[in-house]
Amino acid sequence: MTEKIRILFLSSNPWSTARILVDEEAREVFERINEGPYRDRFELHVHTAIRPQDLQRLLLMYQPQILHFSGHGSKQKKIILGGTRGGTTMLDRQGLTDLFALYRSHLRLVLLNACFTHKQARSIAGVVNYSIGASNAIGDKVGVTFAGAFYRALGFGRSVRDAFESAMAELALTKKTGSRGMQLFVKKGLSERDPFPLDGQKTVRVKRAFASSV
Repeated sequence: MTEKIRILFLSSNPWSTARILVDEEAREVFERINEGPYRDRFELHVHTAIRPQDLQRLLLMYQPQILHFSGHGSKQKKIILGGTRGGTTMLDRQGLTDLFALYRSHLRLVLLNACFTHKQARSIAGVVNYSIGASNAIGDKVGVTFAGAFYRALGFGRSVRDAFESAMAELALTKKTGSRGMQLFVKKGLSERDPFPLDGQKTVRVKRAFASSV
């Protein structure tokens, strides 16, 4: 049987950063994707309080087709993760791209639902089929609404481009401020109407695996 589509949902909200709705976003992803007729083709795994040393372990463990990050991005255009003793760590942009390149045999989409992540997303698109990031600061409600609408469209069998446009339309419809910052990047030579993720896979039973910590 063809493997199900695994979504690895990672979040980080260190104590030294502003509180954001990472738990609500994870719930929104699960609920919206389950609205669609293709919900049984997805498997969602959620891990919170991510640190840099957790990334490879979780990529190896789940071998996801989709990696979703919910958290903070710095004005230096870098992802912020938890550090030692409640501190923070900013990830090297090229280092993160190089890491994802190691897993491109299965990783096809990286969604960075965090502020100032468009440069990181653009870099990732050189090694992974699709990536999404934000060119400016985005609010909590924008992030949650975008994620919910995006995965709902995937659950209805839409392409990544169609799902992105559906999410942007949802933001416009609900008049969320700061909604124009989300950007989709597509690997050179790949059709934006690629039918991923529903490319002939057999229906399997959906699972939801939540972990409160790594």
